[in-house]
Amino acid sequence: MRAAAQVRLLNVGWGDAHLIRLPSGAVTLIDGGDGAAGPDRDHPLSWMDREGVRRLDWMILTHIHEDHLNGLLDVARRREVRRAVLPYELPPPPFGAWPDTAGGLPPGAARVLRMLAAYEDLVRLLQEQGTDIRWRSGYGAAGREILWEEEGCALAHVYPWADDPLPGLAALREAAREDGRPFEARLASLESFFSLSNDDSSVYRLASADDPAGAVLFGGDQVAAGWTRLLGRADLQCGVWKVPHHGLEDAFRADILSAIGPRHCVVPICIDRSRPLRPHWERVLASSDAALHLTGERATGDPVRLTDGPIEVWVGG
Repeated sequence: MRAAAQVRLLNVGWGDAHLIRLPSGAVTLIDGGDGAAGPDRDHPLSWMDREGVRRLDWMILTHIHEDHLNGLLDVARRREVRRAVLPYELPPPPFGAWPDTAGGLPPGAARVLRMLAAYEDLVRLLQEQGTDIRWRSGYGAAGREILWEEEGCALAHVYPWADDPLPGLAALREAAREDGRPFEARLASLESFFSLSNDDSSVYRLASADDPAGAVLFGGDQVAAGWTRLLGRADLQCGVWKVPHHGLEDAFRADILSAIGPRHCVVPICIDRSRPLRPHWERVLASSDAALHLTGERATGDPVRLTDGPIEVWVGG
């Protein structure tokens, strides 16, 4: 009997950080949380310290938001990263060169510039240590969606593919285009990136040939339009769905849940921020037998196992 792959869905507060550990010892990190430390939350670097993991075989960023990106910077500074799959190259010129004299930009635009600067820092840190950086477009079609495969267990990039829209990237290209438009018009495009980045989010599926129905679907922050597009071309049956966008109404819907049919739904969220969303979750789950789990319910060192078999899934580290 094959040894099991292990998935750890960490409690990083309002954010995503998920680890896959293969029987060979190879480790993949999907997103890194916001990098904040605290007694009520974990950090992927802390998990690596506890487990004696000295390097990452794969680092994956689903999209450019602080609560997925910032923790990856901590890891890149202190651990060897062999390969990384990142969303895309930013359009020139460097967004770090945009003027923000004395904090003069609107808060939304300034926040986007900070995110883009952090992303540029991540790329630089990985380049400096010799990481094999791959843009996810290299996995953007049927037949070349597999990142890795080991002992019948494979991780696939299932969204977005080559013909899928990327509204966030389109907004950045508009902001970067110097065509005589007023600076305010470019600024509006820049500000719109924050919400549109969710539309650009990757979706990954970890599956075992021995138990396809027990797959794990990592939803990133992809919203409903992307799920509708994806469900039109792929069977997303899974045992565990890492619910997208913290279970918000723009991503976690009954029709999508029904089409995917998971046994477990895991929402990456802290307890305090979960309370206003619980009535929505009850409506979504009303006609489903899926169990709901919150990463914020698990203290560090107190994980709960959801599934066994070829892929073991744990909430908490």
